[in-house]
Amino acid sequence: MKLKVKHPSPENFTKFGTIVVPSFKESPATLSEYHNYWHKVADISKLGDEGTVGYLEIERKDRKLSLEKMERHQETLEAFIPMSGVGIFCLAPAIPDRNVPDINSIEAFYIDGSSSFFLAPGVWHWLPFALTPQIKFTLLLKKSTVEKDLEIVDLPQKLDIVLTN
Repeated sequence: MKLKVKHPSPENFTKFGTIVVPSFKESPATLSEYHNYWHKVADISKLGDEGTVGYLEIERKDRKLSLEKMERHQETLEAFIPMSGVGIFCLAPAIPDRNVPDINSIEAFYIDGSSSFFLAPGVWHWLPFALTPQIKFTLLLKKSTVEKDLEIVDLPQKLDIVLTN
């Protein structure tokens, strides 16, 4: 089965959570000759007092563009904020009472630093695929996620990722 990669947009990303794309229609909260700053661009209140920041580096190396596993965190949102590099992020919507993602609901998005990804609790995802030698992210999530809220499953079949424009 083939999985086509698409560019993320606020419209095609809604079933996964919130995507932050720097083309806001609202006026900036603060601005100067050298900056624009928009405040409260994504709701992370589900993190409560438990929020933490992580840092993720992914190397391209010889990793094949095929998806065989996915993970989810049912108790927290997780934000992936790209810092450098280009890659692909595979996601499947959260579906209550399902222990594996629906393989036909999996979508792949380009990561190019123009958007941040705020995944809703329960959204299936896997380690992004680097298309450049390395891709780096800042992550926002609950402190206890790695120890208490990490579920990894094998997919019923492998998905080969297809690059598109």
